[in-house]
Amino acid sequence: MKKFAYIILAGLLWGVIGISVKLINNEISPFTLNFFRFLTAFVILLILSPIIDKSSLKLKNKNIKSYAIIGFLFAITTTFFIFAISRTTISDSVLLQSVQPFFLMFIAYFYLKEKITLTKVITLIIGLIGIYIINPLTTGDLIGNISALISGFFFALLTTYMRYEDKKLHHTSTLWYMFFAALFMLPFPFIFGLGELINNIPYILMLGGLGTGLGYFFYNLALEKMEADIAGLFGMILLPLSSIIFGIIVIKEALPLTVIIGGAILIGSGIYLELHSKKIRS
Repeated sequence: MKKFAYIILAGLLWGVIGISVKLINNEISPFTLNFFRFLTAFVILLILSPIIDKSSLKLKNKNIKSYAIIGFLFAITTTFFIFAISRTTISDSVLLQSVQPFFLMFIAYFYLKEKITLTKVITLIIGLIGIYIINPLTTGDLIGNISALISGFFFALLTTYMRYEDKKLHHTSTLWYMFFAALFMLPFPFIFGLGELINNIPYILMLGGLGTGLGYFFYNLALEKMEADIAGLFGMILLPLSSIIFGIIVIKEALPLTVIIGGAILIGSGIYLELHSKKIRS
């Protein structure tokens, strides 16, 4: 039962990300904000990870290159995601980023030589129907919606590279992914300034501490007790669901029926695609 408690708690904590960005209300540049997010998450994991695994502070030379690349891709993915939330609705952001499995299908075909089956094509068409129903060109903010889609693309790149390198989320690796992501985001506070940093420290702690640091900490605990693919499927459901619910409760965000229907179709087809792809790989 612990593994389900950990994964549900992680999903709930990830749901804090969207409302944290909305509560900051663009008083800090999304690029600067993402730096402080990763910095906070790194500090949290630096404190907590050794409690579970004393070797988590060790960074082996052979892992530096792959950890740095993953940190870089993670920084790009989440920066587009944070920017999307700052521009459009939470629901549009999390649902449109859920196109990741479909981008992954094509990237994995060229990069990992994974087959594109008829089932995958049919699932893709169903997913596109879901996107059409959400109608990102006319609902929410166009630039924000496009940014969420781009985030989904880089998320797929990140997933492909991690699969290629056979890297998984773990207490040790996640700590250093956060470190390198923060390192790559370091120039942005100097470029875009700090904004209203002092006034928004509680929300930054929510974003980096709760939504990212503790979120991934409990996700890693779940990974120790369940398969990564199963945990990933839980994440595909819990992140958008908790984000949307918190958005409705905390900031009174409206949720059109088209977004509910289209989002359910998109996430459902994405989950089926992941299950089908796992069956083929095994």
